[in-house]
Amino acid sequence: MSDYQALLSKVVEDPASDAARLACAEALEASDPARAELIRVQLALPGRMDPARRLSLQHRERALMNSHARSWFKPLYAASVFEPRYHRGFIEEVKLPEARLATHGSDLFAREPISRLKVGTSDGKGLALAVEQPWFSQVRWLRLEGEGTDAAMQVLASATRAGRLDSLVLTGAGDASVRELVSSQALPALRSVSLSSCALTDASMEVLAKATLPWERLYLSGSGLSDEGVAVLAKAKGLGALQWLTLNRNEIGDDAAVALAKSKGLVGLERLELSRTEVSEEGALAFRSAKALPKLRRLELLDIGFDADVLAPLIKRLGQGLLF
Repeated sequence: MSDYQALLSKVVEDPASDAARLACAEALEASDPARAELIRVQLALPGRMDPARRLSLQHRERALMNSHARSWFKPLYAASVFEPRYHRGFIEEVKLPEARLATHGSDLFAREPISRLKVGTSDGKGLALAVEQPWFSQVRWLRLEGEGTDAAMQVLASATRAGRLDSLVLTGAGDASVRELVSSQALPALRSVSLSSCALTDASMEVLAKATLPWERLYLSGSGLSDEGVAVLAKAKGLGALQWLTLNRNEIGDDAAVALAKSKGLVGLERLELSRTEVSEEGALAFRSAKALPKLRRLELLDIGFDADVLAPLIKRLGQGLLF
């Protein structure tokens, strides 16, 4: 590992640190002074300063990108990376097909402190090659999308270098992905899972309800869930760490709302989203008691059309935490 790659690894380990990024700028000063300046400019911009100074920095940022972006982005375009963008001096997220990730991943991760990946899947074979590479251990946030999501999830579930992944987004997944995800021993750091807009059945809710998982956020909006499926999820005993649950855009109604309000397992929920569902005012009022999900601080019931007077008891409990 070169000295510069060692500095990049420090950016990955502590992405909030300006010091690690400035150290990279210093190391680049001799070989690529324009890139070093971009790092310093982008780090400075969020700070408090005179408006004239901010405008000057913004102009300089645009000038640097106009003059150098084509050469900086050339290796990324060669790997079929889509929409690369510098943030605080570095590219931290890339989007590319799984076959290109397998072929170009080593070079991409050596150039930038990438920690977020959007991967277009086809059959999971490209991802299978990628997840066994040392650089894959940098990934903290991963989105799998495309026709091969179920196959890719099967690969990820047994990956040896995915242990630091804390957020996973699956699109186009089905019940098979949920089974793989829940049974995986390779994802101990996972805390946020999105299955929104996936084609799930109540069988997936049964799998989740039987599992013991440290997840803190679970997104299930627009996933085809029913009242029965939500009721099963509400009985889960191993999801006590869950703080955030979204069920927007599902054809669920009062039975689901009542089951959630009575849940003895989802006791850690602080935020629940039921927008654009079939929940009525009666169902919403199931949460008016402080005993219904006792840690609940935010309840979203948008685009349903409720009467504020009817929801008065719920407003009293949640105040501005109730959105309708």
